[in-house]
Amino acid sequence: MISVGAQFGPSNDRYLILGASGLLGAILYRELKCESETYGTFFKSSKTRDQELIHLDATDFVELKSLICKIAPTRVINCVGLASVEDCESRPEASWKVNTEIPLRLAQITRSVGAQFVQISTDHFKSPENTPRPEMIEANPVNQYGFTKLEAEVLVRFYNPEALILRTNFFGHSINGGRSLLDFALSAIASQTAVTGFSDVFFSPVGAEEIAKFLMDSRSKTITGILNFASNETITKFDFLTLVAKYKNSSQSSIIRASISNSGLSVPRPNYLALNPSRLIHEIGYNLPSLESMLQTELRGIN
Repeated sequence: MISVGAQFGPSNDRYLILGASGLLGAILYRELKCESETYGTFFKSSKTRDQELIHLDATDFVELKSLICKIAPTRVINCVGLASVEDCESRPEASWKVNTEIPLRLAQITRSVGAQFVQISTDHFKSPENTPRPEMIEANPVNQYGFTKLEAEVLVRFYNPEALILRTNFFGHSINGGRSLLDFALSAIASQTAVTGFSDVFFSPVGAEEIAKFLMDSRSKTITGILNFASNETITKFDFLTLVAKYKNSSQSSIIRASISNSGLSVPRPNYLALNPSRLIHEIGYNLPSLESMLQTELRGIN
């Protein structure tokens, strides 16, 4: 049973986080519920330890609308997604249902009930030039995952022009035992196992906790449309892994430089992912910490 209004914080906001047992969703849930009345959902995760989470099959759109109407959130944040590139390629119907149709339905429902909708999108696309990409650049998907995420952006903007769509690439330590890029690096470092990092894949990642801080900031509540929530620093996957090793006081010699062009991956991937955060900085006046500072924050408290 959902007890709406049972928890109160200093904020008048009421959040509903869909996918609160995943990497980003769990971090957002943890941080936001310290400040505001916050509800979260889970589906298949058996590792969630928070008994407050609500079980929800978000593809059941009747159940989805019923839950939103019952909680009456001021903001709905969608962290539900099929993120495995390989799974999306082999299961195109499932990837469309999860990555595109759920955001579409959420856009419609939130608009009808007057709640702000925040869709977590991606940097996983190609563009004409390999320089940090602004929001309005031509975005070309190279696989099913990118296609479904970009189609979701189009549909969300059409059905709910007041929605906020965050294009981002985040890192963080999984609370529930997931396998994020940071978890992958930490596991390899702890076991002194060689780990491969692509020196020709560029991205502009942010710490997951910074996304939570931004969503608690009043400036995030007035911005709409596509927003690049990205570091102002571009780094390769190889250099990111060596940076993790540095801050864990571990030898960087176990980080093996490699190229995505001869990786043998079964599904094509874009190798330039960096986003231009000028709208975030200049239009909103929101500055992110340095990449090293964000990494230190995410590593805080990890043995």
